[in-house]
Amino acid sequence: VREFSLQELIRQYDYSSAYAVLIPSIPGRHKIDAYHNFGYLKLRKAIMDSFPAKSAKKAPPPILCQMSSLGYLNQKYLGKFHEAIDYTSTHSTRPVQDYDRVSKNKPPLQKKLRIVWPTVDEIRNSVEGYYGGVSVCGKKKNVSLEFLQPLYRRWSNVAYDPLKTARHVPHIKSFVQPSHDSRSIEWLCLTSHNLSIAAWGQVQRRSKNLPPDEKILFVRHELAVSDASSGH
Repeated sequence: VREFSLQELIRQYDYSSAYAVLIPSIPGRHKIDAYHNFGYLKLRKAIMDSFPAKSAKKAPPPILCQMSSLGYLNQKYLGKFHEAIDYTSTHSTRPVQDYDRVSKNKPPLQKKLRIVWPTVDEIRNSVEGYYGGVSVCGKKKNVSLEFLQPLYRRWSNVAYDPLKTARHVPHIKSFVQPSHDSRSIEWLCLTSHNLSIAAWGQVQRRSKNLPPDEKILFVRHELAVSDASSGH
């Protein structure tokens, strides 16, 4: 049996129809004309480019946010984050211009977003045991915020686990919007981003101490790969 080099193996496959968008986060304050180049606002652009603007006939299933680390969040930010990346609402939002505006008559967050997060029992009973919890990072003051509690969902499904994922502590970070029939997905983002303001970026309020053209603040280096091609 002939052994192939990595390059030869890659050439055996046709990637011409592959489509994905790289989404970086780079620490610093970025100018307003570059805000669609980074973080959750670039994810928003990838989703907007893939889905035409149209009114949803019914509310879509909640966006699933699965990660192995959870940073600081607040309820307003998470609501704006959801509005920006929900393909049914992103065209009608203005995340920079309206960041300080409070949305009214919106469904509660627990109907729009889920956070998949391993429990203590899941970590303890995993193959790695408590040691596996080293890769699950979340300060108590961040994880225990009251508005997050209705959003949490378990990592494992003990009743149906053909791939034995419940036996291992997750380190993957993924963000997914299921389709209306929940049998497929509309878009997928695999990333190093945890769920936090520092990772995905934040629109800053106007301040006398900031130049008027600096609006988006990032604290961490991150990189994501997004596929929203199902919208084409």
